[in-house]
Amino acid sequence: MPSTLSSMDVVTEPLTLDEFFALPYELIELVEGQPVVMNAAAGPHQVASGRLYLMLVAGCPAGYEVVSSPIDWVLWGDPRATVRQPDLVVAGLDQLRQKRLTEPPLLAVEIVSDSSVERDAVAKRRDYARAGCPHYWLVVPDRAEIVRLRLQGDAYVEAGRIVDETVTIDEPYPMTIDARRLTF
Repeated sequence: MPSTLSSMDVVTEPLTLDEFFALPYELIELVEGQPVVMNAAAGPHQVASGRLYLMLVAGCPAGYEVVSSPIDWVLWGDPRATVRQPDLVVAGLDQLRQKRLTEPPLLAVEIVSDSSVERDAVAKRRDYARAGCPHYWLVVPDRAEIVRLRLQGDAYVEAGRIVDETVTIDEPYPMTIDARRLTF
């Protein structure tokens, strides 16, 4: 595999983690060994992400940090490795001292856009559950909505929805969320 990959290249064999991390790109994920290039996020997505980041930071417990994308999370390794880049994560300081996440964060968040509904609500939901992430949120800015999911067994169950309101929640840690601030 060449050390660079252009938009015209076709990958026929799964990339290894070493081959993937040798690529010179940031907005790219690896799914079952295949690189997936992503477009930069649009304004509403970025605004929602930034505002939610501030809400998550306000209640973040000692020993954890909130980090925004791009941050590589190796869900599983070779063969058929998968590396995702959640929009936001809450992860332990020990995890963040590493070059990339190799253990599940406490919380992974995806900001859903029209082009990412299937990827975020189906594929990433399945992948994050398989990797053991205890909490996964889907944020829909244009509806001022957060779907809070909690890992139960090997799948997510809905832990609650926050829609166009301000609420205080207890998990994954105590915080106040104002979903109305996610849209403008």
